[in-house]
Amino acid sequence: MRKISLLILLMGGLLWFSVDVSPERVTTIYSSPAFYDTKGRLFHVRLSPSSEWHIPIPLEEMGKWLPLVAVNAEDARFFRHVGIDALSLLRAMFQDISRGKVVSGASTITTQVIRLSISEREGRKRTPLTKLREFIMALKIEQKLTKSKILECYLNLAPFGGNIRGVQAASLIYFGKTASQISPGEACLLIGMLKGPALYRPDTRPKSALKRRNQIISLMERKKVFAHDEASRARLEELPRRKFPLPSRAFHFTELVLSKRLAGKSARFDTTLDIEIQSKLEAVIQQALKDLPSGVSISAGISDNETGGIIAWCGNALFGYNSSPYSWVDCGRAPRSPGSTLKPFAYLLAIEQGILTPSTLLADTSAAFSGRAPRNFDLTYRGAVTARTALHESLNAPAVRVLRSSGKERVLSFLRGAGFNHLTQSAEYYGDSLILGGCEVTLLEELEAYTFLASMGLHRGLKVLKSDNMPGENRASSAGCWLVSDILRYDDAFTGGLKLSLKTGTSYGLRDAWACSWRKGYTVCVWTGRPDGASWEGLIGARVSAPLAVKIQRLLPSSTWYERPEGVILRRVCALSGKPPTAMCPSVKLEWAVDGVSHTFPCDIHGLKSAISMPREFNTETVKNSDFAIISPIPGASYFAAPFDSERRIPMKAEGTRGKIWWYIDGEYMGVSEGGATFFRGMSDGEHTVSAVDENGRTSAVKVKVYTPGKRSAGEKLF
Repeated sequence: MRKISLLILLMGGLLWFSVDVSPERVTTIYSSPAFYDTKGRLFHVRLSPSSEWHIPIPLEEMGKWLPLVAVNAEDARFFRHVGIDALSLLRAMFQDISRGKVVSGASTITTQVIRLSISEREGRKRTPLTKLREFIMALKIEQKLTKSKILECYLNLAPFGGNIRGVQAASLIYFGKTASQISPGEACLLIGMLKGPALYRPDTRPKSALKRRNQIISLMERKKVFAHDEASRARLEELPRRKFPLPSRAFHFTELVLSKRLAGKSARFDTTLDIEIQSKLEAVIQQALKDLPSGVSISAGISDNETGGIIAWCGNALFGYNSSPYSWVDCGRAPRSPGSTLKPFAYLLAIEQGILTPSTLLADTSAAFSGRAPRNFDLTYRGAVTARTALHESLNAPAVRVLRSSGKERVLSFLRGAGFNHLTQSAEYYGDSLILGGCEVTLLEELEAYTFLASMGLHRGLKVLKSDNMPGENRASSAGCWLVSDILRYDDAFTGGLKLSLKTGTSYGLRDAWACSWRKGYTVCVWTGRPDGASWEGLIGARVSAPLAVKIQRLLPSSTWYERPEGVILRRVCALSGKPPTAMCPSVKLEWAVDGVSHTFPCDIHGLKSAISMPREFNTETVKNSDFAIISPIPGASYFAAPFDSERRIPMKAEGTRGKIWWYIDGEYMGVSEGGATFFRGMSDGEHTVSAVDENGRTSAVKVKVYTPGKRSAGEKLF
């Protein structure tokens, strides 16, 4: 044994120069991904790469008792030695040599840190040579790290039975509270486990754990760490009877974080989530889910307009709610048809170009569409309407006219800049359907774009981590954003008096129901639909998603409405045309405009004569003549199917007769109408011949096409 000891000393001298240790090898901890909300509250933990529950924390977050008990029980001279306790080492060597075998060790907290952080990771066997290397590394690491940092590493690396490592994970699992919150008795229980984690687990060996804990309590009392009363109270504490699950809230949000920031050696994520608001969001969504058919889900997100951070996110309300095969899918990141939710951005661009103001007159008619006639959600046309009315009521024909006047390429580029990254095709590919929902976006993109609008044109992108630096870029004028928000503003009984802006959307075929609401402080976006992409007749944005979006807004902290930005002025306009009035205009009104940007062309409707001269596109009917002719459907027209009209009904109307009209589609009799009345009849997708016969035997026929933009072909997968 003496020869072995001398040999070890000789080898130690050689190893001193060959063995080196960097602080990174000791302080690097491969831990569990742990997610903290914006106020530092832990809300989600996952297993570490080594399948352990491991949540490192700073020493100052470990509370008073754990570090104090650990030092006094494990290494009383920790703050006085240089990494190796010489007295303990001499005692161990004397005992080992005199008895001819290993009787006691001389480990310190520092050597334990080396063992846990380096030797175990490298898979080194427990041999005298390994122990000697640990002693040398301990001496060297003491010169590079403070005592507090070494103690912190030890308490973060220490095993506590099973796959539990570190005092924070042990405190949460065994006591259901953080390390800073545990009592003196609980601290003694955990530190007592360090001698043998498997031997002193309170859940599997309660008697051994109790005996060991009380030994530590007595030791603390003898060392005056505990007063007598504290020690007595500590002995009366009951052992934990069960293990507590670690928090696993906001699953889809954590997936979103990991998709943006892959976990590396350090896996603490300080996020933008507010767990209190997240809880409120989940509660209101689960309540709304009860009123929906089985299989229909909800996805919703909330952003803070000031920071651009996502403060709450529910990717799929069915997650954890039922056994649906799609419940794990984050519907908020799945591409879907946006319905009418892109319209405000086309209007915003047109306002910035000076093309229109809220008072600008737009035509809600089928005329001047060169064979393509988009119809409104209620299958009617309103004729001449203001831009304010057209956007507020989400009329389709005016939206297409705004798209065309602004330029499809410009609108598409503007939408991409607002955050709609799934718009990857050309403007020619989308055509007019771009603004009517004939494309695909995600709820996450909707939240980013509407946050940009709610931020009065400042685009930052959405962030999920507090540390993310998202520099803002002014991509739209505050004046234009304010006017769009004003047009879509509500503060009536529907919102309970809460002043907010709201835009809804319903996709073709009733597959997606959208609602986006915003005010100065927060933006809320809601999607309702089936994860498998199937339709349901109740999936209408204004019916199912809008009330939920308003309800969520009412749960959020109060905030004021926007102040009117510089450049937005009230000006006099003709009450009919919406343009600056002339002497011929019979009445005027006040409406908002952007000073120096909005057009100043005078009213061209009221002339010198008393008659009003309206442009052709404002005519809702073709000029009548004496010949019998079908005026609807428009000859050669291609019709978009209305969102809620599962039968794809097309309006049929003829002129030139006052009696009955018999209608045929592809030669098959369909029904009869009276004179100038409009007759609706369903037509499937494809090309059809519509013919009509009046009481005098006169006939008229037209060819039309019916199709559903955005409709997926059979067998196409959504995910």
